[in-house]
Amino acid sequence: MGAGVRSKVSLNLEVLGIIVANMNRNYITVRELSRRLAISTRTAGRILRSLEGMGYVERYSNRAYRVIRPTPDQTAF
Repeated sequence: MGAGVRSKVSLNLEVLGIIVANMNRNYITVRELSRRLAISTRTAGRILRSLEGMGYVERYSNRAYRVIRPTPDQTAF
């Protein structure tokens, strides 16, 4: 692919939610998620908002989300 060519990637938000919940962190920021996934902060923010709607995280501040720990039956892929 040349410079400036965009491609779309899809991911399973449920799996990502479980991964975030099992990172042994109480909070995650948009910037941290963007670094870990090598994506833009804008995309990371969208993902965290989606995960919030799914119950994996909740908004803590303008920059951070509190990670909600899954129950044991929610940790299976």
